[in-house]
Amino acid sequence: MFIPENKAHHLVTALLLSSFLGQPLAAMAADNPVAPGEVDAATPVAPPDAAAAAEPAAADDTPNWQEITVTGDWGGARKRLYDAGVQADLLYTADYLYNTTGGLQRGGAYVGHADIIVQFDGEKLFGWKGGSGYLQLISNSGGRPNLNYVGSLMGIDNFEAPVNRSGIFKAWLQQSFLDDKASVRVGLYPIDSEFYVTDSSGVFLHPSFGMAAEAANFGSLAGPSIYATSSYGARLRIDPDPAWYAMLAVTRGIPSDRIATSGPNISWQNGSGSMLIGELGLSPAKAGWLHDGPVSGEQKSDDKKGDDFQPISKLALGAWRYTPQFPQLVAVDAAGDPLLATHWGAYLLAEQSVYRVPRSNRDLAAFVRYGFTDGTTSTLAYSVSVGLSSRGTFASREKDSFGIAVTRAHADPQGRAQLSESIGAPLSSSDETALEVTYRAQVLPGVVVQPVVQRIVHPNLSLPNSTVAGVRVQMAL
Repeated sequence: MFIPENKAHHLVTALLLSSFLGQPLAAMAADNPVAPGEVDAATPVAPPDAAAAAEPAAADDTPNWQEITVTGDWGGARKRLYDAGVQADLLYTADYLYNTTGGLQRGGAYVGHADIIVQFDGEKLFGWKGGSGYLQLISNSGGRPNLNYVGSLMGIDNFEAPVNRSGIFKAWLQQSFLDDKASVRVGLYPIDSEFYVTDSSGVFLHPSFGMAAEAANFGSLAGPSIYATSSYGARLRIDPDPAWYAMLAVTRGIPSDRIATSGPNISWQNGSGSMLIGELGLSPAKAGWLHDGPVSGEQKSDDKKGDDFQPISKLALGAWRYTPQFPQLVAVDAAGDPLLATHWGAYLLAEQSVYRVPRSNRDLAAFVRYGFTDGTTSTLAYSVSVGLSSRGTFASREKDSFGIAVTRAHADPQGRAQLSESIGAPLSSSDETALEVTYRAQVLPGVVVQPVVQRIVHPNLSLPNSTVAGVRVQMAL
């Protein structure tokens, strides 16, 4: 007879959040997205809008392509397209990660990823007030350092995909209304472009600092709609106040089989059902929860440097579920057939700029992320991540960033039993833990070099501890 493991860990988050918000914090300003196409310290973890181009830039915020890309303004063509309502971004990312000890075996592999991103302003192009669109094509290449050398449940590189393919990853139309306080987005939509996202964890290569492992890891299926295979869906976002937002989305439940070479599966047939996800969040800074003075030093009224520097300030609560029921990992009926259960989960996010260097574009942010699942239909029951990241680590290098973070994923007895049976060997732990240290340096306009070291403890809950070293080179063309 199976006895469920104690779920007291679900209360950990409340304590973490209360201590997280209890410290004096730096001066905060309003949040705005990074300029489309810009590759800088705040670029989110891929796959969410790999070009840091989550939304079209404001009409008076024309990107400076000479500073943020390798190829510049294309002889004025980019500016003309932008003025007409079209923006094109081309990016290429090359990673090389080498497993020095532990895991499956020593060795390394190259991972390549290319993006072509086209955004359009519906009002400029067609007179469509409040309308916009987004198209992203991706192409993966290279090897699989985790699959072949490390064997981690959570992964080690957020661009490593089950198979290499080229095709459309994202294609949506959006209608804003109520004076831009609400919007509806419909099309090919990966949920990790907006849900379960913390900007301060965007510097890291480890996948669990994007969509966390307990939500992304779903046995032999490629669900949910995330990198590298998305599905069609719809998202509603409401911003009733500058400090608050609410989002709700529905997508196809299972985008494709795990080995998917043909891209997204757009059908809702064959019992795939739907995935529902919702998130409620706020900015403590915008809500007036934090003092508005600088952390240190006295700001001069005639020195405006850093006035438009966007701090990080977010609290969010989310939940998700699938409409079809799935076989439980262990429990069976009298005939020996697996019992069915609903696959669901929830998460809490908190991130905050905890230190701001006055009159500069430099800060230090902390984040805490915690999520859990029903624990009966997937291997991982919960995960927790904490970390620090800086923007403008040194005064002379305000476009660089540094990060150190740790994430842990836990499997309950059901998940451990299923995993042990699948590998045909006993497990050595109920937890897999990953520590990452990385530094992201802009070496040329549009070119970033990012060395990284990871320590994976108990990969796959059964393998020797692994140490991974490598580098990412990213170019905005």
